[in-house]
Amino acid sequence: MSVAHLNETVGAQLGSFAAGVRADTLPAEVVTRLKSNLLHDLTCAAAAYTVGPRLWALVRDRTPAEATLLCDGGKVGAEYAAFVNAQLIHARAQDDTHFAAKTHVGAAVIPAVLAVAEREGRDGAAVLAAIVAGCEVAAAVGERLAAASTARGFRASPVFGTLGAAAGAASVLGLDAAATADAIALSSSFSGGLNQTWIDGTPEWRFELGMAARNGVLAAQLAAAGFHGAPHWYEGAAGFARAFAGVEPGSEADADWELGERWRLLDVTYKPYPVCAITQSPVQVAIDLAVEHDLDPADITAIRCYLNPQDRTYPGTVNPGPYGDVGATLMSAEYCVAMALKRRGATLAGLEDFEDPVIGRLVSVTEVLPDDGLPSLGGRVELETSSGSTWVGELVPDASTYGWDWDGVLANIVRMEPEMALSREQLDALESAVAGLDSLPSVAALVGATVA
Repeated sequence: MSVAHLNETVGAQLGSFAAGVRADTLPAEVVTRLKSNLLHDLTCAAAAYTVGPRLWALVRDRTPAEATLLCDGGKVGAEYAAFVNAQLIHARAQDDTHFAAKTHVGAAVIPAVLAVAEREGRDGAAVLAAIVAGCEVAAAVGERLAAASTARGFRASPVFGTLGAAAGAASVLGLDAAATADAIALSSSFSGGLNQTWIDGTPEWRFELGMAARNGVLAAQLAAAGFHGAPHWYEGAAGFARAFAGVEPGSEADADWELGERWRLLDVTYKPYPVCAITQSPVQVAIDLAVEHDLDPADITAIRCYLNPQDRTYPGTVNPGPYGDVGATLMSAEYCVAMALKRRGATLAGLEDFEDPVIGRLVSVTEVLPDDGLPSLGGRVELETSSGSTWVGELVPDASTYGWDWDGVLANIVRMEPEMALSREQLDALESAVAGLDSLPSVAALVGATVA
């Protein structure tokens, strides 16, 4: 840790880092990962366009026309665009994940940055730097506190994503280190969200990311107007770390945050299917078993899904139904495996088959069991059939399984393409805009390329 940081608050360190990020000084691998992240999240939004009409209707008249609604093309006030666009990116729960922070960092940061950048007329280089700054702040705080805050019932994505959205919005506004620190401090009082949404199967999970993005924009606007936040918002006696995670006051104030030294964006992972990160592996195994053995769902008499014990305890992972919202089905290991076996795939539409009798029967014969031998995000599925056969498959992911490069993101777009309203020509234009982000004169081409 540098001597310069020894007497600084955590908030001052975060603000100084975020204000100092510049596109032309970032490591090449960080820029490449950021572009992969941005492309993945925007195509996730495009593949969730069926969710859009209800969201767009909420904000259609929210003037002035400052920022574009992704996939729709209409323009509304920047904070409302951030609110809706974050929900659309997150609608499939397939957006990027920083697993150590248990946070969908991009879904909060990207919409906030794009909305403010469009309103302010900022160029692609400023957008690139701002998204990196926001994602790093969210992940840095999240990886320290998420395990403890999740155990207390808080949902990490809106808790930490709000901080990142504020840092990103402050960056794209060009705020200095002190004002950026104020924006993050103010946003700490706007953070929140509960994991009960997964257990009860209700739709707050989408709104939580919308509010994280919107509140980040508002916090940056307040800081730009000269308002201040508590300097000790993080480590104070009644501060963020103690309130959300039970960390004793001041215990982390002098910790080395490694900001700008260890880039957390490089640890971000992606999802091939619109289900929880924890159920990606068992879903893939179920699809592979169904295809390899040409399984008829009617012949399956028992299903055992094994997960890492800690993954298994995440709220909503074990849920045999009944189901009434995608927030329940995408989290339920029972449902996701059953859907995969029936459909030999996993889609947003498939997550809405709440009353499907085939899926319902498969759920009823499924057990979700802990296995200490499986790493986090690993999975094993065992199937028994009426003929007496037993089929077993296991997936233990390595760094490349879900930590895709640019080509991996492109390959997944092909997988999602049937669920999009975009033509191949439009997708090519979107890919080109993201690839050339650092040289774009504005974000107009980027957001416009998402509109069918």
